[in-house]
Amino acid sequence: MEFKDILKYGEIQYITGRLDELYKGYVPRSTSKDNRMVDSRISKYEEKLKSIDEVAFYLYTTEKQNKMYSKERGKNEIKNLLSNCLELIGDDELKNKIINQIEKY
Repeated sequence: MEFKDILKYGEIQYITGRLDELYKGYVPRSTSKDNRMVDSRISKYEEKLKSIDEVAFYLYTTEKQNKMYSKERGKNEIKNLLSNCLELIGDDELKNKIINQIEKY
């Protein structure tokens, strides 16, 4: 492996790490000024990753979509499980806690 390849892979690693950190604090439906600044930085890093290596960009976006799909699927499974448990529980306080948790999903 040549030195330029090592630099390229290091830069890809750095950019994907920065994107992950930016996505942790990003709330897409929020209208505050801070989230717009984060949104512009996300697009800047995504464009930079795409310009360095399109395959790395494609793999990163695919991985991100798969994580979001897995999280949603897990949330739905937990919601269904909690809904099924409601029928078996007799304690009203516990039922209310479960109902509140279901509504959060």
